[in-house]
Amino acid sequence: MSNSKEVDVLWLSQEECIESGAKDMDMILEYVEKVNLWLAEDKVVEPELLHLLWEEGNYSGKRIGVHAALIRSEEMRVAAVKGIPSNPLNPVERQTPRSNGMIILYNEDTGYPFAVMDDTIVSALRTGASSALGAKYCARPDSEVLGLVGCGVIQNAHIEATSKVMKNIKTVRLYDMNEDRAKQFADRWKHLGYNFEICKDVEQAVAQSDIVYTATNVNLGNEYIPKEWIKKGSFHSGVSMWDHKNEAILEGFNKYCMDYKLRLKDDKYPLSELTKAGKLAQDDIIELGQVIKGDKVIRENDDDSIFFVTLGICATDTANSYQIYQNAKERGLGTPVKLWSEPAMY
Repeated sequence: MSNSKEVDVLWLSQEECIESGAKDMDMILEYVEKVNLWLAEDKVVEPELLHLLWEEGNYSGKRIGVHAALIRSEEMRVAAVKGIPSNPLNPVERQTPRSNGMIILYNEDTGYPFAVMDDTIVSALRTGASSALGAKYCARPDSEVLGLVGCGVIQNAHIEATSKVMKNIKTVRLYDMNEDRAKQFADRWKHLGYNFEICKDVEQAVAQSDIVYTATNVNLGNEYIPKEWIKKGSFHSGVSMWDHKNEAILEGFNKYCMDYKLRLKDDKYPLSELTKAGKLAQDDIIELGQVIKGDKVIRENDDDSIFFVTLGICATDTANSYQIYQNAKERGLGTPVKLWSEPAMY
């Protein structure tokens, strides 16, 4: 038995993470679903997230999200801390990604880190997988029309994930303020065989769609989707949070679901504000893991209109990153970085 007290941490670049499965949507979906179930089985600990805003009150502007999670499942026992900065001006001014994520994985026995790795790809893909998982359990199975508002990185993840879990989609309605971007998006995903319609306004993309995902830069106070645009029986995932007016949420929908109800303690998005204001009861919101587990039913008839919120469970990043780490070790990828040879204090 070695008496060495040396601690090494494996550094994995974005390229190495991709080589180890970060873009494998089947894997991402698998672990997003597992984590939602583990949440319902009390095998996940995840505290409230922390948002650091560079500009006070501008939640869609420059910010840094700090997340943490601990998983105690039969398959894995691991903890992680994730930081993900976001700057909407990066793609415009620098032609670089809006967001970049980094995650640190920690050993349960020692509490020491054993991997530091890129989380940008996983974070984007698991967002798309989370909405698609919501659709899998909440949308009408015969949904044929998908409406996408915004045609950026996150919508790429949305359409890929949704194509794997919703098998009756025939038409995709696209709206983006930059029509060329919508056209490029349609061209990129034409191999899926869908009929792509480029919409001239947001209403065309939303009002007659069975499944709607909003992924925009809209900030608090600029909500634009009214209750009249909510199709009866539809499923909406409000990914960018500030797209739906309160009247749309309260009167356009009759069922509510989210992936992690602890987020209701937060005051930075619509459902938490509505529950704190007494306009929506917490008990009226069903946690997705309870539906997956079979403890709750969300859709009771075809006319149920369901509003879904996913706020990014760090445990989904943790589980996928841990699997990527395992794959990377098998492939001999990564750079060991010394934390210490001998601890200076103990």
